[in-house]
Amino acid sequence: MKKILIYIGTLLLFVGCELFTIGTAPKKVKPVEVNQKSPIGTVYLFKTELDSNNIPAATKILATPKGTQYLAIEKLDLYDEVERLRRLLVNKPITYIKADSLNQSSYKVSVEFDYIHKMSFTTYKIDDAWFITEYGE
Repeated sequence: MKKILIYIGTLLLFVGCELFTIGTAPKKVKPVEVNQKSPIGTVYLFKTELDSNNIPAATKILATPKGTQYLAIEKLDLYDEVERLRRLLVNKPITYIKADSLNQSSYKVSVEFDYIHKMSFTTYKIDDAWFITEYGE
């Protein structure tokens, strides 16, 4: 009888421990809006356009390193380079992203694709929208 009570008591002790969680709760991740209102959103929008094979729209997100928008003929020249970038990144998920401010209107966004491929994007704010001015591997 004593062994049964000890067994039941031990069982209740182990089952009762499941009611309490030791440690911290997981952090709530804010969803990123995929638009040109933030530097990270601009990179996500660029990646989305590349994944959907919409190269003309992806070139519209690019701007010159001086912070001005490309002319139409310059965007046409960028088409091959953006197509090459699309072939590298198509259907690879973004596994890590981090933004560092360079100044008030410029951010460097470091992105990791599929835990392997790392790239950095420099974004610049023109009027009320963010544009990618430089990118590199």
